[in-house]
Amino acid sequence: MKTGLFYVNECHDGNYERAYGEMLEQIQYGEELGFESVWLAEHHFSSYGSLASPQVAAAAISQITKKMDIGIGVSILNFDNPVRIAEDYAMVDILSEGRLKFGAGRGYQPLEAKGLGVPMEKTRERFWEYVEIIQGLWNNETFSYDGEFYQLDNVSLVPKPVQERIPFYYAAISPASFDLMVEKEAREFMVTPTLMVLDDVLDYTKRTRDRLIQKGITPDIHMNLQMNIADDTDQAVKNVEENMKVYFNRVLDLIPGAKGMQAPKTYERFAEVAKEFDGPLDVRGLNDTGVALLTDAQDAINRLEIVEQAGVNSLSCWFRMGGMEHRKVMKAMKRYADEVLPYFKAINEKIGK
Repeated sequence: MKTGLFYVNECHDGNYERAYGEMLEQIQYGEELGFESVWLAEHHFSSYGSLASPQVAAAAISQITKKMDIGIGVSILNFDNPVRIAEDYAMVDILSEGRLKFGAGRGYQPLEAKGLGVPMEKTRERFWEYVEIIQGLWNNETFSYDGEFYQLDNVSLVPKPVQERIPFYYAAISPASFDLMVEKEAREFMVTPTLMVLDDVLDYTKRTRDRLIQKGITPDIHMNLQMNIADDTDQAVKNVEENMKVYFNRVLDLIPGAKGMQAPKTYERFAEVAKEFDGPLDVRGLNDTGVALLTDAQDAINRLEIVEQAGVNSLSCWFRMGGMEHRKVMKAMKRYADEVLPYFKAINEKIGK
């Protein structure tokens, strides 16, 4: 299992120059420590995330790193023109000399959709149409398309990506989306214990992987996980408790069904989660259910081995939660790199990855 970093890059004090600068410094440090990738999440209109254009951040990261893969986790396809998305990320692939890993989702925050003037209806239908267009433009000299939302006539993308095929990860976080991975014969997809506890995520992941293998596809599977490594669970929880409360209180105000709002069709699971988290946040409980990894190094290795056994072969570590202070993020990265990362690097070297 290869290991990277993850950012939504929360910025609660409005000092975006500081937030971006710290993120870039952490990523450079992460490459020095041996992290193999960095993953960026698109968000709009709130302090929850400051990466409104992850392609801009990815282009900057491509110029300050040499080896790290640059993952997008995820680009919200429904919020933009699919041709422009294809163009932007083709440029990122060129600037990074072929290090782009592209992740795509349909979005889930009503505030974002409203601010961008995008309907929350038919998001799945729009999403899969956009997927076909982006992949068609990347993989063909000229491409035409006649869909419900977009029509293209012999469009030729300029410039084309460096990679013959850019890895294309779909977000799978609900039971229905795992079935779609099989239906769409996904060669890559990404998971996270957000709408389900970790055991359920791993069960769906393994079964989905097995079903794809039966179709002749062995998928690359990426997981994103909030974490902190310390001497023991008590210390790890103490290290991040306030930051995780800030994060979860913010996101629970933004998801469909929050504050009694009715969730749009196909977003019902988000509303169920909002109800489940009604009340004081139990950070220790998040660790117990695997929603976060807050423990000592050996237990972290043991738990991540189970994640790997379910078929996950790529992990992004979410250290910077709830606007955590820069020095604390760097410390968390260093401890993971010293005490957990060598175990998985040694395995990768042994099997020749």
